[in-house]
Amino acid sequence: MLFHELDKMAKCGAVLALFVLFPLARAQERPSHAERDNKAVYVGLIEDDRHQLANLGPRDFGLVKNRTITPAFVKDASGWKPVKQLNQRVTWTVAFDGKKLGVVVSEPVSGSDTSEKAPGPSDTHSILTPTDKIPEVGKPNGKFNGNFETAVRRPLVVVSEPNFTDPDGWRREGVPDQVAGPVRSSFRGVFQHVRQCDPSGEPLETDWYLSDSEIVVSKAYVSNKGSFIVETQLKHNHCVFNLDGSRLQSLEGDQWFYVAPDRQVTHLGDDWQLVDAGDYDSDRKSEVIFYVAEGRQDFVETEGYILFYDDFRRNVRFTWSDR
Repeated sequence: MLFHELDKMAKCGAVLALFVLFPLARAQERPSHAERDNKAVYVGLIEDDRHQLANLGPRDFGLVKNRTITPAFVKDASGWKPVKQLNQRVTWTVAFDGKKLGVVVSEPVSGSDTSEKAPGPSDTHSILTPTDKIPEVGKPNGKFNGNFETAVRRPLVVVSEPNFTDPDGWRREGVPDQVAGPVRSSFRGVFQHVRQCDPSGEPLETDWYLSDSEIVVSKAYVSNKGSFIVETQLKHNHCVFNLDGSRLQSLEGDQWFYVAPDRQVTHLGDDWQLVDAGDYDSDRKSEVIFYVAEGRQDFVETEGYILFYDDFRRNVRFTWSDR
């Protein structure tokens, strides 16, 4: 009887030990918060191959066959920064609109291939995943083509970790008057000397008063925090400039503004395209990425991407010169 009780106690002790040790073992398997924070997370963009785009002839129409990955941003223990070089094979999660579209694998383009590339980012990756397995979104158009005069596919965000959700819940939405009003006021504050052109195409000497109806809110997105991203365009934007000192800035394109929940408005930039929003560093806040194509008149001088984080308080740019 005593041996039986001792045996029962021994078995109970063994089971208790398993219950105690099991979570310890599981805890050892999981990375600590510090380890997760110190692990670098890379964010890149799937783009149409710029080398193939540069080699298109005047009679070439349709899409280029190849697509590449441009590693653009990295988040490590010191924060967000642009990528200088990512010299390793990477398995990427393709993210769009808070969803996972698939997985692709890439490796750095060899030095011999890089030397022949058209103007663009110096560090690109070739995609090892079969072409028919690389996700696409929407129809090709001219919104993301820089100085290439052809339709291209929409760039897609890729992340080196499976971080694709959008906790801020950004979605397309109409703009209420209490948001549109401050945005128009901010537009007038940013562009204080808007000039139309005379018949010869030269800017007039006097400023043009912009009515509310002239500043069109063409597109807007709202988050579940009550903040807005707003795109504006001038209704009559042909041959219109803003005089900033001695610099003439064309206003034929679009302008982007961020509206905080308290309705404070920040001018973000001009001639951009919204790419996507997602929690790429897994900090429970969404980052927002825009495509940047900036320059004078119809020529793009600076191209690339800008990532906003910390509720649009901070940003990091990854751009290159197209000259």
